[in-house]
Amino acid sequence: MALNRWLPLLMLLLPGRPASLVAQRRLAWDASLGVSGTAQRAALSAWRQVAVAPLGARIALGVRVSGYGGDAAGYTNRGTIQAGLPGTLVLTPGVFGLNGAVAGELPVGPLLVGANLDLVGLSAGPSRGQGTREHQPQTFSYFGYEARDHGALNSEFYVAVRGSRGLTWRAGASHYVTNHIVTDVAAAGRPSARYQRFETVLFGAVRLER
Repeated sequence: MALNRWLPLLMLLLPGRPASLVAQRRLAWDASLGVSGTAQRAALSAWRQVAVAPLGARIALGVRVSGYGGDAAGYTNRGTIQAGLPGTLVLTPGVFGLNGAVAGELPVGPLLVGANLDLVGLSAGPSRGQGTREHQPQTFSYFGYEARDHGALNSEFYVAVRGSRGLTWRAGASHYVTNHIVTDVAAAGRPSARYQRFETVLFGAVRLER
């Protein structure tokens, strides 16, 4: 996926003192909503700060539940191209994902600049028919970078400002991927292939930290 997926890991490699565990770990709960003209994405997540890297960058691990929807759109065949399974298909997304994730956040003046990335988890959603083809979300999700990403994975790149009472307001771009397994139920042997689509939407979010 996009460069922002690597930002949390790059923060760990910045020159200076090694990342150290913080004395008091922090918990945060986050809700975000992203939309474009044809795609929508909502997410709820929980994060625990685990380390402070050079320049005051905070590293956190979390669990995120995301829902992906929108208009029918073109998906790219990442498996076998044959008569019943062409190079692209128009599919209707409807996917839920549960993933473990990593995040990094760096203070820049009065603002925070951050990114987060889903690493591994599960996805699910309804099975749909389209002529002789059936498609459903790929079950196992894991980060492999771009075409090697599987399942449903979400990432965010954002700026944030701290408010009062532990609230932080975030806004930025969410780059995510969904994968569907398409099966030609009318063909001999019921051939299947993985179809993939990336989307980028603008999002807003609020985080409560304790």
